[in-house]
Amino acid sequence: MDYQFAPSSQTRAVKPDLSCIIVNYNHGSILGQCLESLTSIPAPESFETIVVNNSPEDELVAEAVKPHPRVRLIQNARNLGFSKANNQAVRESVGQYILFLNPDAELLPEAVDVMRAHLDANPQTALVGPKVLDPDGALQYSCRRFPNLWTGLFNRYSLLSRWFPDNRFTTHYLMKDFDHASIRKVDWVSGCCMMIRRSDFEQVGGFDENYFLFNEDVDLCFEMKKRGRDVVYLPEARINHKVTASSGKVSWRIIIKRHQGMSYFYRKHYQGNALAAVCVHSLIFMRCMAQLAINQLK
Repeated sequence: MDYQFAPSSQTRAVKPDLSCIIVNYNHGSILGQCLESLTSIPAPESFETIVVNNSPEDELVAEAVKPHPRVRLIQNARNLGFSKANNQAVRESVGQYILFLNPDAELLPEAVDVMRAHLDANPQTALVGPKVLDPDGALQYSCRRFPNLWTGLFNRYSLLSRWFPDNRFTTHYLMKDFDHASIRKVDWVSGCCMMIRRSDFEQVGGFDENYFLFNEDVDLCFEMKKRGRDVVYLPEARINHKVTASSGKVSWRIIIKRHQGMSYFYRKHYQGNALAAVCVHSLIFMRCMAQLAINQLK
């Protein structure tokens, strides 16, 4: 079920025009670095920060928030999932622009100003994403083309992409045929950091809560494009992203949820024949089984 959005009942002397929303799940140890990066934003009264903690056992979250009295903390009794927690925070926010930021990401100077200025100057643009870098400065391919039948086999972390990094399927999906140094309209940008107009976000009912984790960013951008709105990659805005979720062994539940999201995205957005649907869902199932097996060996 999608949230119905309404203005927050909170009263402020100065209404922020930007709401920064961070959903935490077991990242309390690095959340402080993310929050510290927000201090580079000028005019603190112009933005608000809301942290939603989806991991009640993570005792480090309160310590990370303590040095930042302007940050509001929403503590959930259980993990509601990424989409639902973001929608929950949006309902409590007031900014005309919403910045979604992962707790394992850090804003670099002027990133927020560049994104907000682009939205101010381009009414046709609904959503923007920055250039995303590894902590060592290497480029993360954060703007991509919409997934197709081959994406499951040739995505960023697949074995085939690692063995054959320059194959045409990976190159197409990750937009490796683009220098990532110029502003460009794209299909979708990573949810690790994206800024969107509140009016556009509310028009589509927020993040689709059928996605527990992963794929919700692709879906949101797809909804924007369906409505004729632009999604734009802005290389002058930059962030560092640790990609903690991609390293080491992860919960088998997360792997299953990710692949359930893939199947749901296909059912929601692509109207193929029955045979094509069987093929797609069979490939997604086989990919899920392979990922579970590889994860077990880590």
